Amino acid sequence: MWDHSRLRNWLVAETLPLWSDKGYDHQDGGFHEKLNFNQTPIINEGKRIMVQARQCYVFAVFADELPEAPSAAASGFDFMLSHGAHPDGGWRHRVAQDGSPQDDSRELYDQAFALFAAAWMHGAFGREDALSTASVTLDYLDAERAHPSGGYSETILAGGGLGQGPRRQNPHMHLFEAILALFDATGDDAYLGRAEVLFDLARTKFIVDGTLREYFTDELDPVPGEMGTIVEPGHHMEWVWLLHHYAALSDDHRAVETAARLYAFALDHGYDATSGGLLDEVTSTGAVHQDSRRLWPQTEALKGHLARLEHANDGAAAARVDAGLDSLLRHHLVGGGGNWHEHIRDDGTNFYESLPASSLYHLSFAVAELDRLSQNLP
Repeated sequence: MWDHSRLRNWLVAETLPLWSDKGYDHQDGGFHEKLNFNQTPIINEGKRIMVQARQCYVFAVFADELPEAPSAAASGFDFMLSHGAHPDGGWRHRVAQDGSPQDDSRELYDQAFALFAAAWMHGAFGREDALSTASVTLDYLDAERAHPSGGYSETILAGGGLGQGPRRQNPHMHLFEAILALFDATGDDAYLGRAEVLFDLARTKFIVDGTLREYFTDELDPVPGEMGTIVEPGHHMEWVWLLHHYAALSDDHRAVETAARLYAFALDHGYDATSGGLLDEVTSTGAVHQDSRRLWPQTEALKGHLARLEHANDGAAAARVDAGLDSLLRHHLVGGGGNWHEHIRDDGTNFYESLPASSLYHLSFAVAELDRLSQNLP
């Protein structure tokens, strides 16, 4: 069995208390987007609703361990409700430091995380307004954003009208995640029905020849050229966990088979042989496309290994968890005191000059899964 005590201590004892204090805006409310390496807030970038939602999850999942966590989660959710809701439905992308509107575009990605936060605020704290928030958001998506080719439209611009550019699998993945979290929080089978629709979309459109593509046309064909071949191994691993969780809830064995194919490709083509870290991008043929390594794929790899260990009886996955923990600690969680290296080059140097709040969701999810499996597996 793995030992994740160093990672856990770094997160729960050092990092989350920092973000409930210096990472929270005690004057205007809401969570700061980023901290400098000297752990002072960067306040000139506004506050994305996605970050507020992710931080609600972070402090909800550790609410029983940190005395300040319930109030931090509640304050973040209240800030989101007060300032993030768009008057025409859904959630705006970003507000200014004081909560006034800054970017009124409505990204599908942000809608997904608003739903995810609502699920956790209900599940962890029993907030009924969170369930009504989720219901209103889903009604908005169904009425205003459903796309004739499947899934939902990517962006509504601040002035109205659809945004340009490719459609993406990523926001649909997080919508799938949010729907599963709503089922976990409520037991309402209607959410499993929604999850099945999103799974079928991934299985029939987003996954092509055994690889998860990222960018699509309006008709959900991979975009032409090199862009249509891009594969992110971290998203493979993220889907592996989600598909196994969905299969466990729904008994849909197609999801297990899909997860196995995505996992195999990530193992075969996604890793940097020198560092042991998961690469940012490869192509659908397995060629390296971007050899840098962000923090979040490393945490998603841990979740993917854990899912295979728990649900597929993959005995080798435990050793992969150990290797992933070692790589994460050696290359990313350096400097102590809650600091980390967000994005590193192939030579191991960091080229991200701040600490983004958005990464705490990935770190917290991984630690929560490591906790759960270390207690439940023999």
